[in-house]
Amino acid sequence: MGRAMVPRPPPRMARSEILHGRPRPTLMIGGPQQMGPDFVEDFGMQDVAAYSQSPVLMIYGLNPEKMNCDRIFNILCLYGNVIKVKFLKSKPGTAMVQMGDPLAVDRAISGLSGMRFFNEKLVLAPSKQMYLTDTSGSVSQLNDGTPTQIDYNNSRNNRFTTTEQAAKNRIQNPSKVLHYYNAPISFDEEQVNNICKDLDISPPSKFVPFKSKTERSSSGLMEFDTKAQALECLTVANHFKIDNPTYSRYPYIVKLCFSTSSTTSRE
Repeated sequence: MGRAMVPRPPPRMARSEILHGRPRPTLMIGGPQQMGPDFVEDFGMQDVAAYSQSPVLMIYGLNPEKMNCDRIFNILCLYGNVIKVKFLKSKPGTAMVQMGDPLAVDRAISGLSGMRFFNEKLVLAPSKQMYLTDTSGSVSQLNDGTPTQIDYNNSRNNRFTTTEQAAKNRIQNPSKVLHYYNAPISFDEEQVNNICKDLDISPPSKFVPFKSKTERSSSGLMEFDTKAQALECLTVANHFKIDNPTYSRYPYIVKLCFSTSSTTSRE
């Protein structure tokens, strides 16, 4: 008697596919050693679904003259809690980041891989390591004098610390438009342009403030000519501090995130 045919189970979908609500061709990434430059060019990285079992992320293609731990935090905090950031001194332009969970790694890979900024191309991949070891006793310095490793576990700028916080964060892929919030009421286009000049980044081509519901803070949209310029602004200016002499001894911490809103419809 012939052997009964057992139907094969359907291929497992990566979590990032499920989150986006539609199946896509899945490529399971086993580690950064499998991701050469030809692979990145062929797939463009944006359409590669990642499935990670580790909360640790590998990042390649960082401009050593522009990037440090805080600036990596400024980008990745949009995709999940950032626990630790560590630059690899033996590999310039490469860093490891421990996120709050593997799903945050998936989201970062899906949203950021293949993005160009500061004349480099980002490549992200899940690490085989399950956590970053504490090497605070042997931390060296980057080109700008900041530490090669920083612990952000207790940072108030993490945006997914509670369920309520996480629910407020709408995870968006990089776009030309940034949403700003927690800025002073007086925050205007001239101040933004001055900040961008001081930070040596391109200013937005459009600045659209929202009608404020409170006298304590303001929010709005900034549109840039390219996604790269928007990402550079987010990298450098996210969590920018502005004095708050009227309401508090603590400064305003201006927060940025990507937005799908149109500045034209808000004008």
